[in-house]
Amino acid sequence: MSSKDKILKAALRVFLEKGYDAASINDVVKESGFTKGGIYHYFENKDKLFIETINYLFDEFEKWENEIFSEIMDIKKVLELYFGLIAEVTNFVKEVAETNKLDEFNFYFLMLTAFHKFPELRNKHNSEHKKNLDGFIQIIKNSQKQKLIQENIDAETFAFMVNALGEGTMLYHLVNEQINLKEMGKKLFETVWTSIKI
Repeated sequence: MSSKDKILKAALRVFLEKGYDAASINDVVKESGFTKGGIYHYFENKDKLFIETINYLFDEFEKWENEIFSEIMDIKKVLELYFGLIAEVTNFVKEVAETNKLDEFNFYFLMLTAFHKFPELRNKHNSEHKKNLDGFIQIIKNSQKQKLIQENIDAETFAFMVNALGEGTMLYHLVNEQINLKEMGKKLFETVWTSIKI
């Protein structure tokens, strides 16, 4: 792993624990073991470090998703995998940050902070999100042509609904930790699939 990646992972741990506003370059120095000069060699200030840290996380997410959805699969498998992933997001972030400690609320708050303070991060996320959604819409339309699912379903609306169900469930879990995301993911998949299959 490169020195830059080590710093980014350390910065991610710091930002996840303290948030953007409370975190400092000194915190990253302490967490990473690099000198302040070593960090400034790669990142000219905290803003640049934060932006690159979030971009690093986005890039890792993209690799993860591409790996999972690399095969050509039918819509049933895509839905099953998607709803199964809602229980794995937190574990994936822990893996990227190389930490066993992660407050889910801090993670989502960090994402909202990133989108609010840095429009370029919001735009990158939206662009990647649109690409994924467009791919899913195409799978839905192909599945309708193959008569695997009902033809009267609006593909764009259905894709939006599936995405909202997944993200909404993860957010709702923040205020109600009694929800078992793995079990709920299975139930959502079964309910959605039953409603569209022929």
